[in-house]
This record gives sequence, structure tokens and C-alpha cells, in this order.
Amino acid sequence: MHLAKTLGALKDLPQALGVVRVIDNGSQDGTVATVQKLLPQADLVVLPHNIGFARAHNLGFAKCTTEFVMTHDPDVTLNLESLPDLLASFDDEMVAAVQGKLYRQQQVPDERPMIDSAGIVHTATLNGRERGASETDNGQYNATENVLAVTGAAGIYRVAALEAVAYASGNLPEVFDEDFFAYKEDVDLGWRLNRAGFVCRYEPIVMGTHARTLGKRGSLPWFINPEEAPRRLLSSRTRYSIRNYVWMLVKNISWKQEIAYGIPIAIRLIFIFVATVVFFPLMTVWLEVAEDIPTMIRKRSA
Repeated sequence: MHLAKTLGALKDLPQALGVVRVIDNGSQDGTVATVQKLLPQADLVVLPHNIGFARAHNLGFAKCTTEFVMTHDPDVTLNLESLPDLLASFDDEMVAAVQGKLYRQQQVPDERPMIDSAGIVHTATLNGRERGASETDNGQYNATENVLAVTGAAGIYRVAALEAVAYASGNLPEVFDEDFFAYKEDVDLGWRLNRAGFVCRYEPIVMGTHARTLGKRGSLPWFINPEEAPRRLLSSRTRYSIRNYVWMLVKNISWKQEIAYGIPIAIRLIFIFVATVVFFPLMTVWLEVAEDIPTMIRKRSA
């Protein structure tokens, strides 16, 4: 349902403005046929199995011959008219990534628009969060601002900046960290870009809507919702998020940040550890964390 709407918005993209490349990550739901029918001009790359969000995007990045590239989730409906103004932000040579205001797709058209993302910023525990997520848009994000990262759902990147922070990994530059597989790779990339002296920028330009088929939010936070908490804690998404959060810290945190944020980070990690004890099958995530710590340290050095 969402993919057809996504492709419908992209079919009018002027050829001079860009090429649409669809990476099918081993889908079994008719995605390939849908793309071939609704967007036959797309460069379609079909993978035999799911290799993860990070590596699939890296394959796409490696094919780029343009100055800029945009990541685009299959449940995002893009406002094409926003692209020229967003691309104008790259006139500043230090800008490595840009995103506009992304709205949440809503069921009632006449409702006040709800924000999905106004850029990614650090939390008090140096996790990443989407600014404005689930907030009604009352103009609170109507100023241009530098942010930690742009959302992987609809972020525009300068290819030269991606190449500057990519890890050498065989014949394929590793822009998104492939050890992450999925989740937090956009936060990690933004953090690395900032560490390298680049800027990630948010522009108050409505760039589209995001259906957000994963992670629908209820009236209570998931971790105190008795119906939602067990399912979320035992999901692969939670496992990836815990693991990748720790790896992201190992790779990117500075000694100044360790001093400033060390106590909140420690409290969060204790909370996570207790949760994994209660939901014991999740305890094995710490073995995954430990196994690749040496790799994260090598990547930090790189």
C-alpha cells in the first residue's frame, strides 16, 4: 500500500534532477513486480536475500555518479518541490547532509500535521532521537539548524563527504556501518560526519510524509505498556538497537563527552541490563556486543 504511493510520487522526478535506484533487499512480497509496473524507469537492484539496511544502502552509494544522494524509505512520500531548496543548502561546502521537515502520515487529512522528524539530535545519554517526533507542528521547528544527523528515512548527503568518512571494506566503501545491519546507522554516520568537521543541517522545508510502518506509537511509552513491552523487548529491533547503541558509543564518544554524559549513560546501560535479565532471552545481546568491540575500536582508529 505504502510502496505504490511512494513510487507514484517519484515517477515525476525530472531526469535532470536525479536517478531513482531501488534496492530490493530480498523481498518476498511482490515489491519487484510493483516497481517494474509503477516505476519502470528506476534502476532496480534485486538482492537474493536480506543483507541489512546498511550494506544494501552501501551498494547503492557505490553506484552513485552524482554529487548528491538521497536515502528514501519505501513508506515515505516525497514532496519533489522541496528538493531544489534543500539542495541549495549544499552551497555551504561544509554541509555534508541535509533534511527537511518530515511529517507523519495521518489517517485524518484535516488534522494538524504531526512531525515525524526535524533532524536527529543527541539525548542526555548520547543516543539519537528524531526531533519533534509525534509532536503537532506549531512552528517550533521553523528555523534552519545544525543537527547531529539526518534521518535515514529521507536524508540527502554529499557523496564526497560520505567517501571521506567511509571505512575501507574490500571493494565496497562502508558508509553505513555494516556491522550494525539495521537501526542507528544514520545516527552513527551523522556523528562521524560531525567528528570529521562536517555539518548536518535541518531546513524548515516540508519534504514529505512518513507512514512509519515500524514502531507505531501507542498512548503509553512502550517500556511501561504491559502489552507492548514483552513483544518489543524480545524483538530483533530491540536487540539491534541495544547492540548498536553501545558500538556507536565505543566508536564515537570523546573524552569530554564521557565526562559530561558518563553518569546518564551508565544509568541507561544499567536499566537496559536489568531489562535483559528480566527478559532473559535478550541477555545474549551482550555476547554480540562484546564480540565486536575490537572491531569498533579499529573503526574508531580509522
